[in-house]
Amino acid sequence: MRLNSISANRHIFDGQANGKPLRLLLSFDSGRTLRLGVAGDGATMAADGGLLDPPIDMGEYGQTDIADVAQSLFPRLCSCELHDVQALTSNGVRVGVKLNLVGAEPFHFWVDGDELHWGDEAKLRKHDWLDKEIPRVSERIEI
Repeated sequence: MRLNSISANRHIFDGQANGKPLRLLLSFDSGRTLRLGVAGDGATMAADGGLLDPPIDMGEYGQTDIADVAQSLFPRLCSCELHDVQALTSNGVRVGVKLNLVGAEPFHFWVDGDELHWGDEAKLRKHDWLDKEIPRVSERIEI
């Protein structure tokens, strides 16, 4: 399964993207998608086949948009072939996903401190986890 694009819901304030994306949408050549984001509890990763939220105007607090972020944030992932996707759990809670790439090192997305983070295995391990426990692979996620 080949990754075709990565889009994001972003918060825009004064014409600039404010912080990290709110949600990500990974689209594959099969027509399937994987939406990643922080769940309502602020500590769990939501990972499903849903769509990104439509843009919202928040008046003086800015707005949200949808943007292609593959080249700007994830150039390493552009046109990658995926073997599979696995859930990352910590203390019995899904906090991330691991993309197992064909012919390359895995890439991770995770939630900690109510924010999305990403990187390779080394970055995942070096992250200053709030609960001090590095997540582990728990199960395969069907896309």
